[in-house]
Amino acid sequence: MTPDQEKYWPAVEDAIRTRSKDRQTRIIEAAKRIAELRQSNPVDVLRNRDPIDFLRRRADVLNQRADDLDKLADAWEPLYKTLSPEQKQRMAFLGIFVLRELSNAAEERATSEDDEED
Repeated sequence: MTPDQEKYWPAVEDAIRTRSKDRQTRIIEAAKRIAELRQSNPVDVLRNRDPIDFLRRRADVLNQRADDLDKLADAWEPLYKTLSPEQKQRMAFLGIFVLRELSNAAEERATSEDDEED
């Protein structure tokens, strides 16, 4: 990055950190909910489930994720506009690489969870 571009980085870094923190909070909350459900009688869980409550919780999570992504896009926009074509190309490559790595990590995590249940 050039010195002029570096001034835009703190906002991007802050948006990344906020998104990560919010994601970690969602994971902790989901783990708590799963632990509570596992301690309950499965018949009671099925009998007392509330699909409307589930939909609202899911909507809240998706809204938070959308807000975090909007903030990330807003933070990246000024920096992205200053990038040279070569920098944009490297950023696109890096984005694809990061998404692939995240996908692989999620798949490995799901596989290891399946193995633990067996």
